Amino acid sequence: MEAATPQPVDAPIDAVSTPQSGKSDVVGQVMGALKAAVASPAFWPAVIVAIGLTLCFLPLWPRLKDLWGSADGYYSHGPIVPLISAFVIFKWWPRIKTTPVKPGLLAIPFLLATLFLMYPANASRIEGLMSLGLLTTMLLGTWAVAGWRWMLNLAGPILYLGFALPLWTAIINNTTNPLQIISTNVAFQLLKLCGFLVYQSDPTVIYMNSFVLNVEVACSGLKLLLALTAFTIFFVMIARLKLWANIMAIAMIPFFALLVNGLRIALIGVVGETWGSEAGLKFHDYSGYITLVLCFFVLFKVFRWLGWKD
Repeated sequence: MEAATPQPVDAPIDAVSTPQSGKSDVVGQVMGALKAAVASPAFWPAVIVAIGLTLCFLPLWPRLKDLWGSADGYYSHGPIVPLISAFVIFKWWPRIKTTPVKPGLLAIPFLLATLFLMYPANASRIEGLMSLGLLTTMLLGTWAVAGWRWMLNLAGPILYLGFALPLWTAIINNTTNPLQIISTNVAFQLLKLCGFLVYQSDPTVIYMNSFVLNVEVACSGLKLLLALTAFTIFFVMIARLKLWANIMAIAMIPFFALLVNGLRIALIGVVGETWGSEAGLKFHDYSGYITLVLCFFVLFKVFRWLGWKD
């Protein structure tokens, strides 16, 4: 008697594991999240609130374009901040998607009051107040549309957008000159350690044999400090390390920023002294972006060392 040959059994597609599908299908996850968002009862109210906020803060948007596109400004990292904020929401989505949507009518009076108070700021182009008002209304709008718990869940990514907004004018004005002097001193000492003959008669000027390093306001290190802070907070939000590790990472920001900025200035001097002033000036123009990429990579390694596994 012949043994019966087993017949293949049809199985649901989602129950079959194929070698082609990796540990996670990022595109599938994104599409699934978008479909879930569109199907949510809060989707269209959220769209209406977003359009309203866009119109209410219309004077702010052209200013952001100028801030982000300025080569000598402090917000060259600005364009990637909304992308980072969206990525954080994507990473948090499995944890927050089950939060029930309960529109918070209590938020509406606070939202209207905030928009009323923002009218003079918009009319007078007070950038700091407009930025603060935008973040506040985004939080209140989330509360009104989806509820208090959704506002708390999304508070981190929303407030993170502040790194791309002109909120930091007072800090920039008060700390630029001290950081400018410190960065110059760091570069001076690094050049001396490398054996270059350098002379400093002004707190922000370094004289070399055939090249002069004039550390302007844009090279003070505050630009790098702001970007490093944004990168570090991003890693803090997605790495979810222990408190001591987060404190250690945040505490190292100013020291790391001043060291890297001083090294960048010193390298400009090395290039200018070795290959001429034109080469030094060209390296100055591109070194800022190189420094940002390098710092992002170093921070990634630091958080791995502190225990980030995912």
